[in-house]
This record gives sequence, C-alpha cells and structure tokens, in this order.
Amino acid sequence: MKKRISIMLVLLLMGAFLIPTVENAAGANDLTAQQKFDELKSKGIFTGINDGSSALDQNMNRAQFARVAALLLGLDGIGTPDIKVVTEKPFKDVELDTWYIEEITAAKEAGIMLGSPDGTFSPSKDMTIQEMAVATARVLDIEPEKDANVEGAADWAAGYIKALQNANIDIPTNYTEAATRSDLVSATFQAETVITDKKETKKKEEELKKAEEEKKKQEEQSWSPAPQPVQATLSAPSSLPASGAVAIGTQVSLSTLSNATIYYTTDGSTPTRTNGLVYSVPILVDSAMTVKAIAVKNGYRDSIVMSTSYTIIVQKSALDLINEASESRNWAEVDESTFANAGIEYVTIENLIYIQERLEDGATTRTLAQIQEIVNEVRAGLALTEISNYIIDGYNPKPSATTFAVAGVTGVTADNLDDILNAILDAYQMIRGPFETPFSLTSRVDLQQVVEDWEAQSII
Repeated sequence: MKKRISIMLVLLLMGAFLIPTVENAAGANDLTAQQKFDELKSKGIFTGINDGSSALDQNMNRAQFARVAALLLGLDGIGTPDIKVVTEKPFKDVELDTWYIEEITAAKEAGIMLGSPDGTFSPSKDMTIQEMAVATARVLDIEPEKDANVEGAADWAAGYIKALQNANIDIPTNYTEAATRSDLVSATFQAETVITDKKETKKKEEELKKAEEEKKKQEEQSWSPAPQPVQATLSAPSSLPASGAVAIGTQVSLSTLSNATIYYTTDGSTPTRTNGLVYSVPILVDSAMTVKAIAVKNGYRDSIVMSTSYTIIVQKSALDLINEASESRNWAEVDESTFANAGIEYVTIENLIYIQERLEDGATTRTLAQIQEIVNEVRAGLALTEISNYIIDGYNPKPSATTFAVAGVTGVTADNLDDILNAILDAYQMIRGPFETPFSLTSRVDLQQVVEDWEAQSII
C-alpha cells in the first residue's frame, strides 16, 4: 500500500509539471519591445546594428530571421563565431561566401525555412508577418490547424497562424506586410519562453522518473545492507557566450545545473575554493581574456575546470562597409547615415539608390575621395535631369540656382534664374529646326554656354 501511494504521488507531481507552459509567453506583453530586445541580447540571440542600437523600427529580412531561429534552437554549429561547415549552396541564390550561409543552411536542414519552389531563398527580401508566423510555429514544433481560415492571411499560412493563436502566441495581424525587427523581437521572446519552459518541464520529468526508479530499486534491495554513499562529482560550469570573438563590453554569464557556488579567474590561474572570485554578476569582456571556472558544493567533488577564451571583434569602419556593399550588392546594413559617418557629403535618401548603382558598377576598393567624386557626379547628373525635365515638360519642382550649381553650371543666381530658364527654353526650341546646331539639355557645357551668352547680351 505504501508503494502504491508513492507512485500516485509522483504521477500527480508529474501532471503538475506537464501543464502546458505556452501561457507564460503571454506575459511577454508586460515588457516593452526594447526590454525584450535587451534580454534576448544578453542571451546572445540578438545583436544591435552597426552603432549598437536595436533598430526596432527597421524591416527584417529572411537571412536575419534564419540567424535568430538558428540561435534560438541552438542548432549545431551556429554561434559566435559560427563553426558549421558548409560546402554546398543550400539555395541557388545563397552564395558560400556570405555571412548568412551557415544560418540559412542550418534553418533549411531543421525544416524551419524551406525557400521557394524555384530553388531560391531571397535572403535580402523583407520577411512578411505571415512568413514569420509559419517559421515561428515550426521553431516551436506546433502543427498547423487543418482547414483554418484567417482573414487577411494566405491559405498556406492560415493553419500556422491559427495554431499560434490557440497557443497564446501573439502575432501582428497585418499578415502580408513586412515584419519589423520589433515584430521579430516579440515573436522570438515568446518562442524563447516556450522553449525554455519545455526544456525545464522535460528536465523535471526526467528527474522525477529517475527518482522513482531509484526509490523502486532501493525498495527491492531493502533486504541487503545499504551501500556506502558515493560522493558525486559536480558538472563543470557553462558560459554564455561560449567562446570566440565578441564585441567589446560583452558580458559573459556563468551557470551550473546543481545550484553550486562558482569560483572563477581571468588571470590565467586555476580557480579553487581558495583562489579566484565567487561568481555573482556577469563578467565584462573589455579585452582578450581567458575565463576559468569550477563548481563547488558541500557533499560533492569539485567539478573539473571549465576554460573558455574570448577575443575582441574589430569593428569595421563605415568606409569598409560601403566598399563591401559595393562588391556584394547587399546594402542592408548601409544607408545615408553610413556615408555621413565615413565623412562623405551630400548623400540623401533621395539620391542613395543612384549612388549605390554607380558604386556597384566596376566595384572595387575605393578611397573616400573617390567615393565623394562619384557622389558629386551622381548629384550633378540628377541636377541636369531636373533642369531638362522642367524645360521639356514643365515638371515640378522648378530648378533653383542651387540646382544649377550642383550641376556644375556657374553664373546662375536667384535674380537671373527666370531669365536663364527662358534663354535655355529658347535654345532648346531652336534645335527643332533642321539646320540648327545640336543642343543638349543634359550637357553641362551647353547649359553653361547659354548662361554665358545671356550674360554677354545683358552687358550689351
């Protein structure tokens, strides 16, 4: 009777531990997007953009999601740095020398992201909310609900979205629009909570099962003399991030599964119960260092020494980022602010795409002066086009004296602007006769000649 009561008690405890934990994810709504980002960043799942900011309002592309999903599931070979070896392209448009080759390969192998039917992946393409929902459900191993219908969502995504809703996982409802980094942070935070709870539940199940088996074994052997206790050896502490190149200021967390005390050193010496510091807060990495740690607890043998080394990542300059983007044609991490940080003037959101196209043409490593010259040429060309459009079709805006100056045409002021524009219009109309000298509205030389002719007539 005593044995039956013991077994029933354990089963009741297991039932308490096995209650679904996805409800915990709903509590994520109590935190701001920035707070969620900071927590995921501390766990090595997220990093900031070039300046270290979270950039939560920026769109997220498919390669970035593959990175986060691989880190979230702890896929083999993905970390800082990646150690996964990839020798074949996972998709036609994913090259072996890209930063995301390991992440996309791992995500494909895990069945999280499968690409398009034509064999492409589109790594730089913005990921939509419904695509993020499908991938999130696969990360959580949640089966899609059959014959589901979700207003505003595609049929292929509806079942997964419905399944996430049933599991209390919040997903934005603008399903066909691009997902932002804030959307990704929210989905990842909820998924990380669910995955952590599942791991903890599984661990408790195994502990309860082991305890019951041990109790049963002891009851079966109660007739024999009790064996002498064997002192167990503690498991070595673990570190996060594990090792490798990290950004300066990275914080290394140490942990142990046995609630033991951790002693650590950063001077190369071996930690013991009498040597080293007691771990209580994350260790700041501000230079290359090796962290050594042991776990100690009364009644247990001390663990073996855990040793992990870190080096500092040298941040790329803005000029390096521009040259790399020119050669790879991937501008995801370069915008007008990157040019400004490099000391290059006059790059705006309006002319950025034209400057990118020129830099991609015959891309090579360029100096700041060479890039500035290209920027100036692009601006001059756009200014000439603005003048031409106004003369030919009367398009707004009306070119200003500054527009002429950017185009390289001198002598135009606010006072003579209208007279100059009329003179250019007269010159353009004259070329329609069959015997007139050709005149080009997009030629700086021809426009300069009109200005000089007008000035000469004004003097007379």
